Amino acid sequence: MLKGRHSPALEGEAADSWDLLVRRDDLTAAEVRPVPHPVLAPGEVRLAVEKFALTMNIVTYARLGDSELPFWAAFPGPAGYGRVPVWAFLRVTDSRNTDIPVGSRYFGFVPMATHHTVAARLTTRGFVDTAPQREFLPSWYRTFQRAAEPDALDDHRAVFRPIFPASFHLADLVAGQTEQGVKSVLITSASSRTAIGLADLLARHGDLPTIGLTSAANVDFVAGLGCYDMVAGYDTLDSVSVPAPAVFVDFTGEHRRISAIYERFPGELAHTALVGYTHPESVQQPPDLAEPEPEIFFTPAVEEQAVADEGEERFYARYHDAEQRFLESTTDWLTIRRQQGPAAVAEVFRALLTEPQPPGVSYLLSP
Repeated sequence: MLKGRHSPALEGEAADSWDLLVRRDDLTAAEVRPVPHPVLAPGEVRLAVEKFALTMNIVTYARLGDSELPFWAAFPGPAGYGRVPVWAFLRVTDSRNTDIPVGSRYFGFVPMATHHTVAARLTTRGFVDTAPQREFLPSWYRTFQRAAEPDALDDHRAVFRPIFPASFHLADLVAGQTEQGVKSVLITSASSRTAIGLADLLARHGDLPTIGLTSAANVDFVAGLGCYDMVAGYDTLDSVSVPAPAVFVDFTGEHRRISAIYERFPGELAHTALVGYTHPESVQQPPDLAEPEPEIFFTPAVEEQAVADEGEERFYARYHDAEQRFLESTTDWLTIRRQQGPAAVAEVFRALLTEPQPPGVSYLLSP
């Protein structure tokens, strides 16, 4: 059961069309405001939000709202408030774009709200948001992918579609490092969704030993997944050994844990990729460390290059095959808890900010 204080603004009947705003100086404080439906301009479409997963990835967008990639600027809110971005399945409810009919379904980057209006330009995979205020975002965030009607894995796809691309590209990175003689992979925050996706891909495509580090409370869960060759708690790091040279993939973004890995394995790391910020005390910039110098792994840029190298059709066919296989495996260990309405959205978001969450559970929200 999620616990958290309720904002008075969340009590009572919600409007048919609303935005959920959070205070930028206190992310746990949320407010619902009704919003009118604007008259569409030529080329625009109105999207109704069907559902979205609330994960630590979404929390990271809020925590890094004023970073070098300013997520608060994606969907500007009123003074003092932010509109937190999420990745959602969406349905076109109104259209003044002849290429995008009412009733069509997409997956894309929108604010936590019931609806979102987009100035759309058709592409081979769906459409792209052409609004000038979002031009600063990589095309990854402005692309709305055409989506099929819901199937048995649709809810799982809502959870993993925003994050499995990082797993997929990291697996490619590891494959390239293996060709250069790497003998193992060390992964922190091993219970995180993206880490599990990476470990699953590595287990399917070779015999490279994969070592997962996680909190003591999550060791049994991670070990039970069967995709890591070894699992250990951060508190037992001194007992861990890795076949060297190793690739180090960090999902915590926490300086002390990153530094502890370097101190434990001096001269044994061949490459370090900094990917996520799962730890509450994570920071965007890496600490000062010895070789190898950590590299920030930014999935949108990596994918753009991969598409350019392989060609769009070949790349996405390879990606979707891998995603489908992984989604099928997640039904064995992932429980999805569905909730509805702005109060539930605010409560789950607040809980992700303030409370440890069970690693085998994800929350799927509908307006």
